[in-house]
Amino acid sequence: MDAGYTFLEHTADVGVIAWGRAPAEAFAQAAHGMLAIMLGGDPAAWTAAGCRTMLEVATTGQNWDDLLVNWLVALLFHFEVDHFVAQHMHFKECAPPHCAATVAGVCIDDPTTIAGVGIKAVTYHQLDVQITPNRTDVRVIFDI
Repeated sequence: MDAGYTFLEHTADVGVIAWGRAPAEAFAQAAHGMLAIMLGGDPAAWTAAGCRTMLEVATTGQNWDDLLVNWLVALLFHFEVDHFVAQHMHFKECAPPHCAATVAGVCIDDPTTIAGVGIKAVTYHQLDVQITPNRTDVRVIFDI
């Protein structure tokens, strides 16, 4: 499979292992995995009542680890504050020190319909970003 994610069980926490052909694709898959944890299902298939919208999401990081954490923190912020579920990401850039994308998704009208697990933080614990010419693999642990 060219891109995807899987869950990583971790003592008292949960993680995501994501991959893609390029860093932007792996970052998008990591975001989908994080949202799947919080929603209790695939964010791309989320159809709860709410307005469809697009956001410009941009962040910085001195290295790949910082960039991944800050990218996920930005999306976590929009989920917690705006109840925004990112479904499709079109990256304009994704390499230190910048990550920027137009993100399409839905704002959930009724947050009580969310059946997943709350994420308190994106951590650096066991964080890993591996980039090769044809594949990027990332691992991130979330504090729940």
